[in-house]
Amino acid sequence: MITDSNSHLGSIYDREGYEFWKRNREIPDRVIERYFSVMEGVDRSIVVAFPQGPHLNDNDCIAHFARRFSDRVAGFSLIDPRERAIEQIDRARGEWGAKGVHLAPIYQNFKPDDEAYFPMYAHLEKHRLPVIWFQGSSFEAPDGPLEWANPVLLDKVARSFPELKMMIAHFGSPWFTEVVALIKKRPNVFTEISALSNRTWALYNALINAVQYGVEEKILFGSEFPMQTPQQNREALQEVVALSERANLPRITPAVVQGILERDTFALLGIS
Repeated sequence: MITDSNSHLGSIYDREGYEFWKRNREIPDRVIERYFSVMEGVDRSIVVAFPQGPHLNDNDCIAHFARRFSDRVAGFSLIDPRERAIEQIDRARGEWGAKGVHLAPIYQNFKPDDEAYFPMYAHLEKHRLPVIWFQGSSFEAPDGPLEWANPVLLDKVARSFPELKMMIAHFGSPWFTEVVALIKKRPNVFTEISALSNRTWALYNALINAVQYGVEEKILFGSEFPMQTPQQNREALQEVVALSERANLPRITPAVVQGILERDTFALLGIS
């Protein structure tokens, strides 16, 4: 079974699609058809609400999509920690039926290990809602403090809330080494490989570091659709295997790649 651990419903630039959603409270058929066409070969997926709206990736739209295709899709709502986070979480669980939440410090301008946010983490842990962290650099968040995007800041959260399942998107790029150290140390923290399909050397180094630390079983598959596709990311994994063979580098084996592709994200994050 293949799970795409990090996808979005559509492009943030699809204004026509969003206007259709606002008028009709329905997602355009072309958006749904494209999503499942690109997801061919993927059995289940997580669809993540994203900042910088309004667009098709807002909480309400994703909740509608996830409910309609609940046998294949789990929706994750975006929570703003600075704005009545507990109320947002309860709305995400109730009204939106969210299976988890998305937090993005570099977009949302918050320091993730600030204890002011610990009641939010405690509430998420209590209700067994996993977190997908956008914890890495982004040039699309020019005002976001880069130091708040370092995955090392999640260690305090992970050790303070050991039952709170967390997944770091995009392998925490460019902080691959820090992510490996974190997932090695904390049983409740995982990562995924999306958005790295066009960066073979970076992906190789991230994976070989994980293999050498013995934490490859904590790496999950993801695409970051629509920016990249599951097929592009599958091909990127195969290219990493080929690169290690061609260049006589420490090996990324086909078994490692197969493990990433077949890992059960839903089970590991406690998604029912």
